[in-house]
Amino acid sequence: MEMPHPSQILWITRQDPRSSDSGELIYSLGLIRALASQPDIRLTVLAHHAKTSSQGDTSVDWQLHGTIPNSRIRGLASSLPSDAHRLGNPTIRLALRSLLAKQKWQHFIIDQAACAWALDEIPAHSSIIHISHNHEASVRSQVARDQSGSLPMKLALRWDAWKYGKMEHRLGNQSSLITAITPRDADAFATLHPGKPIINLPPGYDRPIPNDGPPPITSDRPRTVVLAGAFEWIAKRRNLTAFLTAAEPAFRKHDIRFDVVGKADPSWFEKLARQHPWATFTPNVPSVTPFLENARIGLIPEALGGGFKLKALDYIFAGLPLAAIHAALSGVPINHLTDAITADEPAHLASRIAERIDDLDFLNRAAQQSFAACRNSFSWQTRGQQLAGALGYLTPR
Repeated sequence: MEMPHPSQILWITRQDPRSSDSGELIYSLGLIRALASQPDIRLTVLAHHAKTSSQGDTSVDWQLHGTIPNSRIRGLASSLPSDAHRLGNPTIRLALRSLLAKQKWQHFIIDQAACAWALDEIPAHSSIIHISHNHEASVRSQVARDQSGSLPMKLALRWDAWKYGKMEHRLGNQSSLITAITPRDADAFATLHPGKPIINLPPGYDRPIPNDGPPPITSDRPRTVVLAGAFEWIAKRRNLTAFLTAAEPAFRKHDIRFDVVGKADPSWFEKLARQHPWATFTPNVPSVTPFLENARIGLIPEALGGGFKLKALDYIFAGLPLAAIHAALSGVPINHLTDAITADEPAHLASRIAERIDDLDFLNRAAQQSFAACRNSFSWQTRGQQLAGALGYLTPR
């Protein structure tokens, strides 16, 4: 009996995700490992080197070439968005052409719309899968419409958003399958590409989850709200500065401590600390766990930007109830009305936090309900099975 040949799959992503120091890298790495663990899958990943070297994952053939160029200026004149122009540089294109010449690939996975530069290199009628992290056309347009920033910056963001929308639409048209990280994103893709196979692939979670649930929040716990995350993308920085401005009156009046911790430029955090001395800013810590253990509420203030907020799971599995802008909870399977503190804009959210910060019964009930709803819902193994199963139904176009 002839054994089935393994599927040869080429996964194209931004950079080696094994550093896992941001949400996008955690998501990419989780899916890569989950898919590579499935039977009859042979996975090759094409990406740039990360700033720090990585090792491991022998089940994956890592093809790493060059580093991502820093300059964005040249991207203004390109037909590609700035990110795609930098990612599709001559070094990585040459590496892709070499892989295409050496191997016949059953499927090409384009991880994030910014890697759609590869469409110009991939043979026509190939089986292409778009692993989306956002519906970029919506997110980029939203960021471009934001009123903060200089006029040249606004014009550059609008031009880039238009190019992103055009490129993402082309990618959707040429894809055999689109994956979405939230139901909201899935609806956006379905509207633009009716009849296209779309599956929802929220992230998995591979950090420790307490078997008996997290410890309760007591009056001894500091009256602190914590915001953990990566603050490199302009939308993330704008979300933070908008919340700081809106929350200051309520947080100062009710003597609420605000801890901001995560991946950030230290000089920018120092600037924020001078502007907002009532809050604390700690960049680039080895672990956010101590900060979560000394807070009562985990904050998700993203009014700008889409995608699944991985920090929601860090908060929930650490036993913190969520305080969030409504739209930022898409894909989080909790009752947004009863098991979280939510509002449509930052000032209202800050006021609601002030109302609940000392309501220990509510905080513990919301934390326990959220923990129960999520503890069995985020398995990377399940995501790998979903993606492998979807690939099994595809044939080259």
